[in-house]
Amino acid sequence: MSLADIVRKILPASVTTSIARSRRSARRAKIQNLPVLTEKAFTDILTNDLGLVGGDTVYVASSVDQLHLDFPFYRILALIQDVIGPRGNVLFPTYPNRSPTSSYDYLVDGHVFNVRRTPSYTGLLSEFARRQKGAIRSLHPTKSVCAIGPDAEALTWNHQNSPYPYDICSPYYKLAEYEAKVIGIGVWTDYLSFLHCTEDALKQRFPVPVYHERLFAAKCINYRGETELVETYAHNMDMVKPNVVPFVKEHILPEICSDLTINGMKFVRADARRLFDEMLRLARVGITPYPRNLYSKEFLKTINAEG
Repeated sequence: MSLADIVRKILPASVTTSIARSRRSARRAKIQNLPVLTEKAFTDILTNDLGLVGGDTVYVASSVDQLHLDFPFYRILALIQDVIGPRGNVLFPTYPNRSPTSSYDYLVDGHVFNVRRTPSYTGLLSEFARRQKGAIRSLHPTKSVCAIGPDAEALTWNHQNSPYPYDICSPYYKLAEYEAKVIGIGVWTDYLSFLHCTEDALKQRFPVPVYHERLFAAKCINYRGETELVETYAHNMDMVKPNVVPFVKEHILPEICSDLTINGMKFVRADARRLFDEMLRLARVGITPYPRNLYSKEFLKTINAEG
């Protein structure tokens, strides 16, 4: 249980709500003191700092509240599309569970995921993107992704076919196949869901047992209005406590993945294929973003025997 969870259990709801509101106000005040981002300045960041070019497939993690924009937030999508052009694809995570509800609790509560109607709670930009004409959303009850572009269907069509949400069927995994670029806007790497692909590639061989044992069969309504049962595991948030930012800084070459601060605002640029390959290589020898005390006894026994 995290410190935040403990605080929520101990303090009255009114107090925790007041604390959260005060923190949000302080963050907003800090952002408002940063240099303003014009559309041109933002486009320059996309091209010069994040390295986007025409034809790219790009996955976007975002928190527009952490940017000091002088233009409406929804223009970000159009600016990205202007850079990558008509041959490019843009993807956003569109998770249906609202924080602090975990995906496990969301599934336990028996929510029905509707691919057309269920809102995204992974940022305003992701909700705006999923509502766009031509956007295609993957049919997954907790880790859905929406894609826009000529390959949107190919990127999303079979997400529901594996119980591991970041496995080979997922849009996340396909980012590596498409040699995509992963970017963060207003966030650093600790918000990149793509990093979980390594865990699902290795499954039981990953050093940390990141999933609850229960296999859910969740009701999902597809684009035809039909109900499908989608089997999925859910992350155990007592175990999923990676220290991603220091891990990237220490173990990943900057040309593969970098956390950036530009005019006081957070950004990420990453090469999906190279980042996946490098994190997979490191995980196999016991180097992950997770604290060592979370490693399974079986994995530690294997590493010690080989060492």
